[in-house]
Amino acid sequence: MVRTLEQRWEAALAEEVRVKAEHERFLAEQPLPLTRKERAAIEQLASDIPSLWHATTTTAADRQAIARLMLERVVVTVQGDSEAVRVECHWAGGTRTQHDLRRPVGCLTQLRDYQALLARVRDLHAEGHKAAVTAEMLNTERWRPPKRRATYNAPMVLDLLHRIGVPVSPRRSLAARLESREPDELTINELAALLATPQVTIHSWVTRGVVTARQVQVGNHELWLIRVNEAELNRLRERRSGRARFSVNPHEAYDAP
Repeated sequence: MVRTLEQRWEAALAEEVRVKAEHERFLAEQPLPLTRKERAAIEQLASDIPSLWHATTTTAADRQAIARLMLERVVVTVQGDSEAVRVECHWAGGTRTQHDLRRPVGCLTQLRDYQALLARVRDLHAEGHKAAVTAEMLNTERWRPPKRRATYNAPMVLDLLHRIGVPVSPRRSLAARLESREPDELTINELAALLATPQVTIHSWVTRGVVTARQVQVGNHELWLIRVNEAELNRLRERRSGRARFSVNPHEAYDAP
């Protein structure tokens, strides 16, 4: 009986030592309580989040932490396959804000205001404005093209006029020093503008044989002229929009932009 009591007593003492050690470890892992000065500094920062966000001492990781604390949910809604995006932010405390953004899209027809754009171009043309002036007016009125470009130019306006059936030709934008070319030939710059595509992409197509092109001498410079009839222009539009995947190289599985 005595031996059993001694064992139970020793076990209780060991358990007490274990619990005290765990408690001490727990206290050591806890942050120190804030001082009155530290608490006041935090309350001041919390009342002026923009200053905290833009402070030079605030790192990218700090901003992510702030966003996680303040944002409970972000809902992104794309209107069809257009460039229009609605972002709804659900903030801590119940406040909700909505923001309208633009995303890059593959082609003009995806623009939400595509039909309105065509109507505006038709009206400007009917008023007698040249392509360059029309492009400037579209930019002033804040019409925006798809993808990487931020503004319209004359060749892009000519393409829009062609889409609505106005008998115009991209050849009206001939390079100033180019004396002659075939009716269906465009320069790299002109084709890039029509397709809203970087010039480096068009040059890559030329060097890889994706398009039919020839070099001509203009002064001391060589200029590429690319044969682009209506069918070819549609084919290249499809290529850029991703609806067609093809290559002249049998070992190339996909087209690189």
